[in-house]
Amino acid sequence: MVATDSSNFVVILLFLKGERPLALKLFTKDFIMNNTKKIKLPADVKAIRRARELCGVTRNELGLKLGISNKTIEKIENGRMNLSPERLSEILEALNLKKSDLTRVKKGKGLLKPKRELIVTSNNLRRSYKKLITKECRVLKSMRKQKGFSQDHASFLCGYSRPSIGHIENGRIELSNERIRHIIESYGYKYKDFENNLNQEELRDQIIETCIDKINQLDDSKLGLVKNLLGSF
Repeated sequence: MVATDSSNFVVILLFLKGERPLALKLFTKDFIMNNTKKIKLPADVKAIRRARELCGVTRNELGLKLGISNKTIEKIENGRMNLSPERLSEILEALNLKKSDLTRVKKGKGLLKPKRELIVTSNNLRRSYKKLITKECRVLKSMRKQKGFSQDHASFLCGYSRPSIGHIENGRIELSNERIRHIIESYGYKYKDFENNLNQEELRDQIIETCIDKINQLDDSKLGLVKNLLGSF
């Protein structure tokens, strides 16, 4: 079969193998569009995409947590890849949702806000009166910002409450190596990346902040010179 386009018409030639055209038909593009079957998405597929959007989670973030690519997530949501019961359960778990939440979405309702792990459960774990921002705290914050994650999205990836992420970065929670490893791996890093950042004399985000402060203090002429300099890289 060969199709050729001419303005608003499409000419379709049907061939038999090794023979001359069997038939020639002329169709309008509107006719073809109206008679082309669209993929009918199952209710679970449509609901899982809507649930992800309601959670404020991108395909990249969901894929990162599931260990698959964002393209795979896209194929699942577009009905081009089978959504098995096992995969559905994995997605719901990654989104901190239950099957009852999915049922709500199918009915056109919103999501009830899921509860996430609250690290600070007692004053013994909180350093409210002894705020101590260690190098480890600064590195975790820097690595989060390098990924472009907000604290809300970091909360989703780690499975912690958003206030807990803030307490960690502000030095109000004791950090064990196990918890540090969990956080940086949730962000998509390896523990070696954390160690490398820890050994840096000055962190990337601190260097950027210093540069921005200096730039804000420049007059227009010097600012133009800096712009030209940056443009040469």
